[in-house]
Amino acid sequence: MATIRPLRHTDTAAVEYVCRMTAGEIHQKEPVIGNILAKMFSTYYARECCDTSFVLADDNDVAVGYVMCEPDYKRYGKLFRKIDTKNIWALDKKSGFDAWWMPFPYFFLGLKYPAHLHIDILPEYQGQGYGAQMMTTMLDNLKQKNVRGIMLMAHKDNHGAIRFYERLGFKVLFNGFGGVVMAKNLKD
Repeated sequence: MATIRPLRHTDTAAVEYVCRMTAGEIHQKEPVIGNILAKMFSTYYARECCDTSFVLADDNDVAVGYVMCEPDYKRYGKLFRKIDTKNIWALDKKSGFDAWWMPFPYFFLGLKYPAHLHIDILPEYQGQGYGAQMMTTMLDNLKQKNVRGIMLMAHKDNHGAIRFYERLGFKVLFNGFGGVVMAKNLKD
């Protein structure tokens, strides 16, 4: 039986693994490509966001899923570019360049939706309601911290994820360039 608990700094390797294993075959088979992806979408949150992020832990207390959230888009832009982009650049220059631009969309929507999230669960734990439980736990935590809104980006072809977010009250703000930007007001 898996349980939801707060993210700990010691979960970094496990959440990086979950990130790689849920991102597609090339990220699983090619260590450098998988490592770059993990550094882009999980490492920052494991380092900076333990108070707003949660993991799904297996019977051995190892993270097998996560919902990681940065509640402050300005802090994310500053720290991600200062620390993480440099580390990604060292692995691959093009990926480092791409990483530098990652915070850019958040600046447009950050005033109304200052938080953003990433969620992934290993396949063997999917379809059991854990995703909704983790999201509810994280959203309740953000409301207690008076965060006014949250956003996310999903691939436009990830219809299951888009329906999942819509069931949780997220609305589509933008659909284009291969991605869907969704957001939820937390002050309702």
